[in-house]
Amino acid sequence: MRLFERDIWSIFYILTAFFTMSLIAVAYSGWHTIYKQYQTSQENSLKLIANSTHSLYQTNGIMLEIVGHRFIEDVTYKDNTNSMKILDAALLESPAITAIAIVNPQGQMLFATNGLDVARFPNLLKQEDSRESFLAVMQSHHMMFGRTYYFKPFNDWIVPIRKAIRDNQGNVKLVITAALRLDDSFGFMIKNVDQNHQYAITIIRDADKYIQYASNGSENNYEIYRKPLSQERIDVFEKSIKLAYGATFDELKRTEHLLSLPYKTEDGVEQLASLKYDSTYKLWLISMTEMAVIKSAFAQLLMIYITIFVAIEIILYALVKVIFNADKKRNSDLLYQATHDQLTGMPNRSYLQTNIYNWIHDSSQPFSILYLDLDRFKSINDSFGHQCGDQLLLDLARRLQLIIPRDSTVIRHGGDEFVVLTPLVESREVLGFAKTIIDTITKPYTINNLKLHIGASIGIAQYPLHGESFDTLLRSADIAMYESKKIKNSIHLFENSMAEGYLQNVKIEQALRNAISDNELFMVYQPQVTPQGDFYGVEALVRWQSGALGLVAPDCFIPVAETSGQMPAIGQFIVQQTLKDIKEIQSALARSFQTSINISVRQLMEPGFTDDFINCIKDNNLDNISITLEITESLFIEDIHSIRPLLDEIKGHGLSISMDDFGTGYSSLSILRNLPIDELKIDKSFIECMFIDEASQKMVKNIIMIGKNLGMDIVAEGVEMKEQLDILKVFGCDRVQGYYFSKPLKKDQLIQFILNTKRSM
Repeated sequence: MRLFERDIWSIFYILTAFFTMSLIAVAYSGWHTIYKQYQTSQENSLKLIANSTHSLYQTNGIMLEIVGHRFIEDVTYKDNTNSMKILDAALLESPAITAIAIVNPQGQMLFATNGLDVARFPNLLKQEDSRESFLAVMQSHHMMFGRTYYFKPFNDWIVPIRKAIRDNQGNVKLVITAALRLDDSFGFMIKNVDQNHQYAITIIRDADKYIQYASNGSENNYEIYRKPLSQERIDVFEKSIKLAYGATFDELKRTEHLLSLPYKTEDGVEQLASLKYDSTYKLWLISMTEMAVIKSAFAQLLMIYITIFVAIEIILYALVKVIFNADKKRNSDLLYQATHDQLTGMPNRSYLQTNIYNWIHDSSQPFSILYLDLDRFKSINDSFGHQCGDQLLLDLARRLQLIIPRDSTVIRHGGDEFVVLTPLVESREVLGFAKTIIDTITKPYTINNLKLHIGASIGIAQYPLHGESFDTLLRSADIAMYESKKIKNSIHLFENSMAEGYLQNVKIEQALRNAISDNELFMVYQPQVTPQGDFYGVEALVRWQSGALGLVAPDCFIPVAETSGQMPAIGQFIVQQTLKDIKEIQSALARSFQTSINISVRQLMEPGFTDDFINCIKDNNLDNISITLEITESLFIEDIHSIRPLLDEIKGHGLSISMDDFGTGYSSLSILRNLPIDELKIDKSFIECMFIDEASQKMVKNIIMIGKNLGMDIVAEGVEMKEQLDILKVFGCDRVQGYYFSKPLKKDQLIQFILNTKRSM
């Protein structure tokens, strides 16, 4: 569940990061798109203004040229009434021109249209606002602009345009000048292009850096015409051009390219500036848009992006939350199912393992653990069926829940075993509580009109007196419970003397870990013969000669190996050593025989067991058909659905299968009929009792008859007397093994035994 929580929220965070990066990328692209749109729009407007003003300049220049030459050609032109009417009509067609005047080379105005009194006009060479431009036009063959200034006679701001009129020899005969109203000439054209006052447009004279015209929104600011641009401002502009394009003012003059670049004014206002140079009239045309306007447009677009992003995040979060909550509930249900017994609803062993930290931790208080095992419960299951047994467990669980003290927990540990954790630690209290449990459990149960009785045995261990880890505590309680089982319906508090058997098993477990590497394990082989004494084969048996413990019986160390997880390694040793020894024996005797190898539960269940086993047979160059795998009867019964496919796989490789210890596990005929078994081995406990227990003798006879009817071979274990052999002959037993013929033999001894056998198979 925690892994899924990390995964689902990791996906959410990854997607959020992706969408955030996408938002940044889209915003970055959006910013450049908007910036480019404003730049393109400004450049297009500036081109239109440049073209319009240039056309105006050309038109006005041609007009001045024509009028000026008329005055040269006809000195009476100004006194000609018709001519004056034509000139006045021309002025009417150009409303931006206030008047046209004739000025001699000395700067004195000689004539002005509209009947203006030239005596009122100042000498242009003596007037500061016009002197420099007048001298410049005297040197030029092109029309030139004068400086924008306030002309008192007209009571208006004007832009003078002048052209020197020359004779055929190139001498200046007169200067013709016209006065353009600022707002009706430049202002009219620019405002017509920039109707929304979006741009700040400035026209600057290159020669002296005076502003010819400035568009400052809807309001006019005439003060800017009174002095040229500061050198500091010019330097900032040139530095910005150099930084953006690597060009200078002089290079732009030559190319007349239109450029756009970021620019910051003296008062720190950021602008997007576009500029173009008109080399004919020596004018700079500059258009500016405040970056705040562009940023505002971008902010609006960004708000749309953010709104979409937030909407996606909300939807994504809601979706992840729904999935998370659904999975959390599902996992919670699965966790409950995994940690609670399906029958009784009690916490189970898994719950105990995962929640023991609530009882054992750094600051935990002493507590007691009661290990409870029901007496005679198995007989109820066997006699009345599992349904009856399940109902009894339900009733018992309800009784336990009613009597457990506060802050105690009762757990179904498995089958008919229960574990109780309780804060009671005083001996009298905890023993009294255990007695109450037994009294409650032993009261009769009425199920399906049957009155049933069971008992209980309880072992008690206390933390930290009997162990500081859960496993140690549970083992101590288990040891105490087995002491109680000897008496039935009794209670035992753990004592150290009870642990002697357990400690012996611990010693065996520890010593067993090095048994293979220290070459302490070895194989012996018990011959299997026919009742007539013919040698048939052997059963491979493992033995352990411990350096620390001496010779340890298989009944002592095999269960320890099973519970400690060492059986797979030992089983692998048994298989490899047995096949190696059998190959050597068969090679020495130049004959083959059947070999039975015991296979443990864990070993059989390991993935790839069959393939590994077959490969080992091939490595030793043995025939599959000469190998029999012995599997205990209890394994068949406990997990038949898992075992059946494994047995079919084994049979598919030509191996034989033997059911060992038959008669101890209560196999049904249906199981025997449906399993691919080749051989039944009668447990030695029945053979030993044949003379003293008639039921055992009948059991042996029935087993042999059942096996024969199912086409199986029958092997009897533990034959130690001739009388046992004689009875087995009568019953039709196929093979026998036991001390009557031979004890388990080492490899060399087995070779000698076979050589001494009456006759071979």
